[in-house]
Amino acid sequence: MIRQATLGIRLIHRLRHDSRNERFTGMVMLAFAVVGLTAANLPGIASGYEALSTFTPPLPIASLTMPLSQWVEDGVLTLFFLVVGLDLRQEMATGFLSDPKKATVPVVAACGGVAVPALIFWTINSSSPELAHGWTVPTATDIAFSITVLTLVSRRGSGELRAFLMTLAVVDDIIGIGLIAIVYSHLTSPWPVFVLAACLLSWFLLIRMRRPIWPVVAAIGLIAWYAMLSAGIHPTLSGVAVGLLTPARPVFREMTSRAERYRGKLSPWSAMLALPVFAFFAMGIPLCGIGTHELGSTVFLGILIGLVIGKPLGIMLTARLCTAVGLSLGDGIRWRDLLGVAQLCGIGFTVSFLMADLAFSHSAQSSQYADTAKLAVLIGSLISCLLGVLIISANRHADKRHTRCV
Repeated sequence: MIRQATLGIRLIHRLRHDSRNERFTGMVMLAFAVVGLTAANLPGIASGYEALSTFTPPLPIASLTMPLSQWVEDGVLTLFFLVVGLDLRQEMATGFLSDPKKATVPVVAACGGVAVPALIFWTINSSSPELAHGWTVPTATDIAFSITVLTLVSRRGSGELRAFLMTLAVVDDIIGIGLIAIVYSHLTSPWPVFVLAACLLSWFLLIRMRRPIWPVVAAIGLIAWYAMLSAGIHPTLSGVAVGLLTPARPVFREMTSRAERYRGKLSPWSAMLALPVFAFFAMGIPLCGIGTHELGSTVFLGILIGLVIGKPLGIMLTARLCTAVGLSLGDGIRWRDLLGVAQLCGIGFTVSFLMADLAFSHSAQSSQYADTAKLAVLIGSLISCLLGVLIISANRHADKRHTRCV
C-alpha cells in the first residue's frame, strides 16, 4: 500500500511538472482530439462514444439538464477561459500589452488576422444567411498550439517572435471572447444580469482580502457561471470576467501577483483536463456522414481558406501598413520570420471548435454544418501548422548557410 501511494504521489508530481511544458500539453490535447475522432468512427465503439456524449446527468434544476458533451463545452471549458482571463489581466498590467509602443503592431495585426478570414468566409457564404452566421469560426488562433509549434521549430530570435506571437494571440483571444459575447449570446432575462453584477462585485472585493475565504470565493464563481447561463450569455465568459477582476500586482507584500499565482496553479488543470476533454468531445465527428459534397461546400471552403490564407494575409497586410506609418515590428524580427508566425496563427482548434458549435446551434442542419466546420478547422489548422513549420525551418536553414558563408 505504501509503495502504491508513493508511486501515485510520484505520478502526480510528474504530471504537474509535465503540465508546465507547452510541448507536452499540446501533444496531449492533440492526442485526445485524435482519440475522439477515432472513437466516433470505429464500428463497435462509435455507439458507445455517442451514448457517452449524449448522456444527460439527472439534475433537479431544469436549466442544468444538458448532455455530457454540452457540460464539457459550457462547464469544464470555463476553467480554460478562467486561465485566459488571468493571463490577459497579467499581460495588461505588466506584460507586453502594458507597453503601447511594443504592442501596437501585434495588436493591429491581430485585428487584421480576424477581419480578413471573416470577410473571406462571409463572401463565400453570403448567399445563405444561415451559413454566413459562421463567419467567426476561422477568426480564432489557438495560443497553446501556435506557441508550442513555434517553440519546437524556431531558435533564432525565438524570444522576440514568441513575444510577438503571444501578444497577437492574446489580442485574438480578447476579440474571440468579445465575438462570443456579442454574436452568440442572447439576453433572455435581465434579472440574472443583476445577480451576475453582484457576484462580480463580490469577487472583486473577496479576492483582494488578505486571506480570501475560498469556499465563499468558489461559490461566488459558480453563481456567476449560473447567472450567465440563465441570462443567455455563454457561461464560459464568467471565467474571463472573474479572471480580469483578479489583482495583477502584488498585494499585502506578496512576492507575486495573485493573477500570476492563480494562473500557475490552474494552468495544469486547464491543460491536462479541460482542454483534452473538450478536444475529445469536440472532435467526435462521424466521417461517414461527410462526403465530397460536404468537402466542397461553402462552409468547408470558407473556413479552410480563411485559416490557411486569410489569417496570414490579414496579419501581414496590417503589419505592413503599421510599418508604412513608421511603427516598428520589434527588435530582431524580420518579415520572413513574421510570415512563419502569421502562418501559425491559422491554427484554430479550441476556440474555433467552440465557435463552430455555437454558430450552427440554431440551424436546421446544425449537426451536419458543425461537423463540416470542425473538420475544416482540423484540416486547415494542420495545413497552417505544416506551412508555418516549413517557412520557419527554411528561414533557419538559410541563416545557417549565411553564417557558414560569413
